[in-house]
Amino acid sequence: MRLALVLAMGMCLLATQALADTDTDTDTSAGTDTLEAPGADEAVEEPDEIKVLTAARAGLYGASYWLVENVDSWFGEIPFEEDGRVSGSLRVRGLYREDDGFSNDVRYRLRVQMPNVSETAYLFIGRDNEEELVRDESSAFARSQSLLPESRSDDQTLFAGIGYFLRDNLDLRLGVRGGYKLFAQARYRKIWWLTDDANLEFRQTLFLAVDQGLGTTSAFDYAQALTPRTAFRWRNSATISTETDGAGWSTSLGLFQAFDKQRELSLEVLARGETDAPVPTREYGVRGIWSQPIYRDWMLGEVILGHFWRRDDDDPERESSWAAGLGIEMRF
Repeated sequence: MRLALVLAMGMCLLATQALADTDTDTDTSAGTDTLEAPGADEAVEEPDEIKVLTAARAGLYGASYWLVENVDSWFGEIPFEEDGRVSGSLRVRGLYREDDGFSNDVRYRLRVQMPNVSETAYLFIGRDNEEELVRDESSAFARSQSLLPESRSDDQTLFAGIGYFLRDNLDLRLGVRGGYKLFAQARYRKIWWLTDDANLEFRQTLFLAVDQGLGTTSAFDYAQALTPRTAFRWRNSATISTETDGAGWSTSLGLFQAFDKQRELSLEVLARGETDAPVPTREYGVRGIWSQPIYRDWMLGEVILGHFWRRDDDDPERESSWAAGLGIEMRF
């Protein structure tokens, strides 16, 4: 009954596409390539609910811009508007799994470039899953994407830090999470184009963190364009650390179909586990995700539906469960 309620809510979310159809050709991604505050070009008469969202987005951007501009001024006299950048997102999800019940997920990310600090330095701030943040795991394998519950108090954390690009594909990051716990990362990324339509991406992250120990995360992603709008992706991630039993691994195989107006549908088979655990394959399942703008190009909606087979170390056999999720992301 609850699952049906979640799916009904999803249909209501998609029904709001009528709002997106009126303005999706207007570019308001102000925080990415321009420093004009969100909402400055939105003079069209809007419903009260949309005015609240527009004001909230402009407020998030304005507060972030003011904070970063002032911090940057401590290090020099170059005007921030010359080469400063501020961008971020706020994402809220509601999740339901038959074996775990309802949960919610709130994630916030802010990334900036400060001209007085360095053209190759950046600041990152936000709220995210603590383990995924430290290990630098792909968002494709995030707990929220697999519809796994997490506690906002125990699993998620506020974080902030500074990063520095040594080269285009190599950067160092030093941050703090949970108010006092330090972490450091060295991240490398390389893409090989095998053909005009296929590439292989490799990412390697070395990390050291209080309460998380020393470790490394490797990721291999293969992408193949089947048609101009259809792609096949094979994504893999493995983490070895002082806190894992062998290597913690995740993998997925999927098809991704793009439609007009930034709509996308994905269907994936995925699995995860740890090589030296009593149950090496913790879970496998199938997942479908539909995403689209629900207002302009900065308010995105997402519906996730999946079926998973999970087995914990003390379970005699696997249990199957349906899962569903609804998400909204505001970019600024």
